[in-house]
Amino acid sequence: PLLNITRLWNGISAVSLMRRGIALASDYARKRVAFGAPLADKPLHRDTLETLQAETEAAFHLAFYVAELTGQSETGEISEDDALLLRVLTPVMKLTTGKQSVMVASEVLEMFGGAGYVEDTGLPVLLRDSQVLPIWEGTTNVLALDTLRVKHGVTQIEAAVARCLDNTDLANAARIAKSALDHARTWLTAAERAGPPVLEAGARRFVLTLGRTMELALLIKHAQWSGEHETARRFATSAIDLIVD
Repeated sequence: PLLNITRLWNGISAVSLMRRGIALASDYARKRVAFGAPLADKPLHRDTLETLQAETEAAFHLAFYVAELTGQSETGEISEDDALLLRVLTPVMKLTTGKQSVMVASEVLEMFGGAGYVEDTGLPVLLRDSQVLPIWEGTTNVLALDTLRVKHGVTQIEAAVARCLDNTDLANAARIAKSALDHARTWLTAAERAGPPVLEAGARRFVLTLGRTMELALLIKHAQWSGEHETARRFATSAIDLIVD
């Protein structure tokens, strides 16, 4: 459906804006001198940049995983299980990456100090362009409710996460991903018993947990292939499980 395509485009746009912001902030950090050294040499500034980089890479993997499934669907090469996975992951991906894009853009502007707020620098447009992404083609709450329409697809997300975590060396990161997903499943079961008001009230936290867990799982899978573990480890220390019982 066209809506899935535009939501995919939204997610890829989120990734591109995040990458653009980090490229500008990283370049500025090498040139801006404060307290006797470039910002790039300051441990706190580097830590902040690396956190934003982890968010960006997580969003990248989720958006392009959905793009891969979309390609399989368009060529008629997708299984029934993966078709359901695509249906449930599309709103999850759009919701998750949209929120990440706004957060990263806001932090990037802050890294430039006052220049990040002044229109003449061209930087504020990054935040404005990012802000449309959680709005267009379904706000965060609308997408959360849309995900609940296919909540039985959580089984496919669980299977996809399990495949990513298979034979990984990143035991702690994998434990965090599995714990978050188990909590999501437990909450969903309890909320369904409690009734529609409870299910709807927690939908945003539930879906964001699914999105960030899938992102972490994909980062772990990539780390196993590439041998570069730092991004997955760093992202695992961020808020993955957002559910409140």
